[in-house]
Amino acid sequence: MNRLSDLIAYLLPYKSNLAVNVVCNVLNAFLSLFTFLSVVPFLRILFQTGDSSPAEVTLSDSGLERIGATFDGFVADFGASTVLLWICVGIVIITVLKNAVGYAALFSLATIRTGVSRDLRNRMFRKVLRLPMNWFTESRKGDAISRMTNDLMEVEFSIIGTVEILFKSPIAILVSLATLFYMSWELTLFSIFFLPISGFLISRIAKSLKHAARRGKEELGSLISILEETLGGIAVIKAFHAEEQFDRRFSTSNERFFKLMRRLYKREYLSSPVSETVSLSVMAVLLWFGGRLVLEGDGGLTGDWFIGYLVVFSQIIPPARAISDGWFRIQKGVASLERLEEILDAEELQNPGILPTPELQQAIAFKDVHFGYGGIPVLQGVSFEIERGQTVALVGPSGSGKTTLMHLLARFHRPDEGAILWDGHDLEEFDLTGFRTRLGLVTQESRLFNTSVSENIQLGSTHLETNKDALERAAQASNSIEFIAGMEGGWEAGVGDGGNKLSGGQRQRLSIARALFKDPPVLLMDEATSSLDTESEHKVQQAIDRLMEGRTTLVIAHRLSTVRHADRIIVLDAGRVAETGTHDELMQNQGLYRKLVDMQNIVE
Repeated sequence: MNRLSDLIAYLLPYKSNLAVNVVCNVLNAFLSLFTFLSVVPFLRILFQTGDSSPAEVTLSDSGLERIGATFDGFVADFGASTVLLWICVGIVIITVLKNAVGYAALFSLATIRTGVSRDLRNRMFRKVLRLPMNWFTESRKGDAISRMTNDLMEVEFSIIGTVEILFKSPIAILVSLATLFYMSWELTLFSIFFLPISGFLISRIAKSLKHAARRGKEELGSLISILEETLGGIAVIKAFHAEEQFDRRFSTSNERFFKLMRRLYKREYLSSPVSETVSLSVMAVLLWFGGRLVLEGDGGLTGDWFIGYLVVFSQIIPPARAISDGWFRIQKGVASLERLEEILDAEELQNPGILPTPELQQAIAFKDVHFGYGGIPVLQGVSFEIERGQTVALVGPSGSGKTTLMHLLARFHRPDEGAILWDGHDLEEFDLTGFRTRLGLVTQESRLFNTSVSENIQLGSTHLETNKDALERAAQASNSIEFIAGMEGGWEAGVGDGGNKLSGGQRQRLSIARALFKDPPVLLMDEATSSLDTESEHKVQQAIDRLMEGRTTLVIAHRLSTVRHADRIIVLDAGRVAETGTHDELMQNQGLYRKLVDMQNIVE
């Protein structure tokens, strides 16, 4: 059954709903049976297949003959018209009951399928939040989104298939088969001999469906990745006249997806005609074989009961086809489930530390730190210290390892070799959550979320309603209070997707307000003024100066003029420390720092 057991495991939290579903399916099967067999008394009355007077019942008579004789006696006592009316009333009552329990079964299934989707979606999102940063650098965002949407939807459909195969269709088939055996065991044995042929053909078709479904999902992930990149970088695409290039790229991927999905549906849609052809072929054989039994008088099967037999047998076909359709759903769902589990089983960043993080008393020290991405070295033996209360700036050419050092201190990654010490203790000794409460982060590209101004500033706070004073102080210190007051809605105004309702300077000041609100003792700052106009830069720089007051700060410098007053400047080159000192000392050295300053035309 491949990984059917994995799908069943997701159903277990919904045992009560499954129990309701099973009970309703059993009731539905029996009520449906009574509805189908109502054709027999109709035929018996309308065509008078029984004798005008009820026959005597003997011990040698078959069960069907006894039922027929009893019914004939009932008709003789009350009259054919009266019995016909009662049968019609009974059919209406049974139909109402059948549809009521059918609705209850579907509603319980709706709870199961949507509940499993909810649980999986929550698990996926929580997992994504716990994955290490290197997972995001190696994975495509569009593919991850595809897995959490389209693949999860396929798993939901496969849940329906699982319930169909295990708890609905088999019940209907078993009830019908038991009735058919009671009516004519010879004819039933003859008919079920042909049913495995349909199962064999369908299984052969389904065998290749799982692989095709997985490839289709992977290509859809690529398609969504291209779409996400295009929407995110549409301004750059237009500026460089790259529309045709991206059009070709998307069209090529879309064509591959089209061919894969066409092949997938070709196989999936083949199951229904194969199943129907085999089933109706069996029905035709039954008409021939059963008709002979009736004509020859063998097996105690009369014409009316033979018609009833055929009606009941025809009702095996829909659940049998539902099983084949459910099996195809499961095959597609298993392929999607495997893609989901690639994320769910991804290795998380381990947090072996259990110690609480104390206040920094002395220094943060990088000791012979080595690190690389995918086997490519980025840092090669970096060592330096940041004393408590100091502002240390990292400068150097692009790719020299500045951002990587900051990420290592934030514990987004682990050093491959060496260690980072907090007052002499390895960072790995500290509980990760508690350690990060000691840090504040301001990045060059300020990331705001599509919610209100106040929620963006109070990010991570669990007491949003009790922090009004701290909120206003942070906004005032970050030079944000003025433009917040001018927004419609004030603190509750939405900032848009990624903060697109704000200017670059306003977004950066809100990021600084967020760090001020957290009030961390250690600040990590990817200097945020390099892409701003003069007025915005001035306001943001004022906010940065207030933010850095009294804190231990590690800052990445892009405009070297902004770190002239840093306590110490670390100059990186090719993943190594090239120079270290104050601005004046490094200018006198005539080394790399002096060259970088001269390149930026800094006026001394």
